[in-house]
Amino acid sequence: MDLLVLKTMEKFTNIVKNLQDRLFNSVTSNKLVYNTCWEDPRLDREMLQINEQSNLVMLTSAGCNAFDYLLDAPREIHCVDENQAQNALFELKRALFQNGDFSLLWDFFGEGIKEEAARTYHHHLRPRLGAPTRRYWDRNINFFSPSPAVPSFYYHGTSGKVAFMIRKKIQRKGLHVKINKLLDAQSIKEQTYYFYKVEDSLWSGFFKWLADQQITMNMLGVPACQRELINEKEDGGISGYIHRVLRHIFTRRPIQDNYFWRVYLTGSYTPDCCPNYLLRKHYERIKQQEHIIRTYTSSLLQFLLKNPGRYTHFVLLDHLDWMIKDPDQLAEVWHHILNNSVRGTRILFRSAGTSTDFLPPFVHRRLEFQPALTKRLHTKDRVGTYGSTHLGIVQ
Repeated sequence: MDLLVLKTMEKFTNIVKNLQDRLFNSVTSNKLVYNTCWEDPRLDREMLQINEQSNLVMLTSAGCNAFDYLLDAPREIHCVDENQAQNALFELKRALFQNGDFSLLWDFFGEGIKEEAARTYHHHLRPRLGAPTRRYWDRNINFFSPSPAVPSFYYHGTSGKVAFMIRKKIQRKGLHVKINKLLDAQSIKEQTYYFYKVEDSLWSGFFKWLADQQITMNMLGVPACQRELINEKEDGGISGYIHRVLRHIFTRRPIQDNYFWRVYLTGSYTPDCCPNYLLRKHYERIKQQEHIIRTYTSSLLQFLLKNPGRYTHFVLLDHLDWMIKDPDQLAEVWHHILNNSVRGTRILFRSAGTSTDFLPPFVHRRLEFQPALTKRLHTKDRVGTYGSTHLGIVQ
């Protein structure tokens, strides 16, 4: 192949990559992407070992897990997110704790709907919010007003829109009765039975096509670089990967407390299948502690530059994957993470890939990874969509 052809192919590849990046940014910038956290805090808390001396830095996402970590009584939690919409979601939840009425919290975020949501917001919640959060919810509080078009808050936001497309297709195919029986199953044997009843119809042309579209991945908060990681290790590509995840979740893991998949398949939680922050028994405890959480609309790097400290925990979700094609940026972020860590700091992250080979060499020299622990817990993950989980302890 001559040099001209090679250069042309390289140029075309760069154009495609730039278009993909611009598409991802246009979908996710300042729009609500994650309306619920998609990481299992039960496993997080076992790995993090939070205590009263803990000073955590974490990515906000939907804020559910920050409230969950309060149950271990840390000293401080710093929630950082570049997307103001994600912080606005957290602050609305915080306002519902400050308001002091559990039933309101449950209506908004347990049921995902609230009659007269705008009236409740303006009378009880808006005065508790800062200006940027007010501006966001002044425009979007109707997310909680049910309508035939969009019957739940959990079908708003970009990830919610994908979930709603899937739900409507399930209903059109007449699969919703079996799906509900699957979710209500009381044993793995029973849920496996119902999964195999719907598997062929569920994983037919439309669903496979939807999974293979980059715009779908963008709406779910999955950039092109993560899709490439999955395609490198999965023979069936993205659609094959998701099919394998579904089979594992619904036939190998108990479904009774899997609120992650329930909320997207039904649009709501139930009182015994929901995040910890929505359990009545935890309401007062979280209410008394929510003041220790601070939010920052910022990149992680900007946060560390402006707020240097001795942090004991970092919860990075899958953020490192997003920098996998920019090793200089990845190294810079890691330098600042380590410079703001103490001996014993626990750094938790997930990846679409299966290894930590993409990390800079100096990270491996500073961290002692815990593969036995993370591999054991990864198999118990109720979400199941990540390729691997990693915990490094600063030496």
